[in-house]
Amino acid sequence: MKTHHLLLLTVMAFSSQLFAADNQNYDPSTARAYEAYLLTFVWPDKDTSEQVDYQQILSSTSLPRYAEPAVGDSTSSAANIAQLSVPFDSFKAKIAPHAQVLVNKKWTLIFKHRGDSLNETFHSSKLINGYPELTGQIAIKYGRYLESNIQYKHYLFKALPSLQNDTSTANSLESQQQNEQVQDEQTAIKPTFVLNIEQKNKTASKKLNYIDHPIIGTLIYFEPIDLEDAIQQVALEKLTPTYGDAQIIPDQADELTPNNNIEPQATSSQQ
Repeated sequence: MKTHHLLLLTVMAFSSQLFAADNQNYDPSTARAYEAYLLTFVWPDKDTSEQVDYQQILSSTSLPRYAEPAVGDSTSSAANIAQLSVPFDSFKAKIAPHAQVLVNKKWTLIFKHRGDSLNETFHSSKLINGYPELTGQIAIKYGRYLESNIQYKHYLFKALPSLQNDTSTANSLESQQQNEQVQDEQTAIKPTFVLNIEQKNKTASKKLNYIDHPIIGTLIYFEPIDLEDAIQQVALEKLTPTYGDAQIIPDQADELTPNNNIEPQATSSQQ
């Protein structure tokens, strides 16, 4: 109990200083604050009807890779007291039995004036050897409406197709088995195919929006909040440990080619 009181007092002391510093940067007559909610899920194969071509990743080691969280690692007790993040938990509970939820995020946004834009990055929490299934970035502009531009990269961890040469018998059964073994090992450690998606949306606040796509479904929502509350919230968020900074593997580049060697991904026709 004493520990929690101590943490709370520490948070209040630090956040008060941050609040005082940040508060001077915003003009209440022009600044506006919102809580932005984003939920992203992938449609299951059984509900598919459309086809989307992924691109083969020839050299994937410049892809963002994240540190696995340590056992028992979580946000600080101070963050739990402040209840910094309350994403689309109710929507997640309804969607999760039918589709895989990849991202469930919330951001506190403070726009200094009309026409101001803010950017956020995110990735799916489940990692395969440090690689997320989905990465993304969102740009949000405050104007007459809230305009968002979301860019996703959805990755597949599939074995690369075997190279066939009909005019030669050089590829023996043994070499093909060795090739498949190498491909399986590569698939286990990094993505092999990627789909780039860009989605634009324009909405008023307090209106739930669904952005349709054959592969990725998106829910987005903006809730207006008091400017001083937003400044306090941002100050608290600065004290919260972040989860796994991106680590780019050096000395290699990201190369993509059209996916001509695997079957197109069957995708869903949403209700």
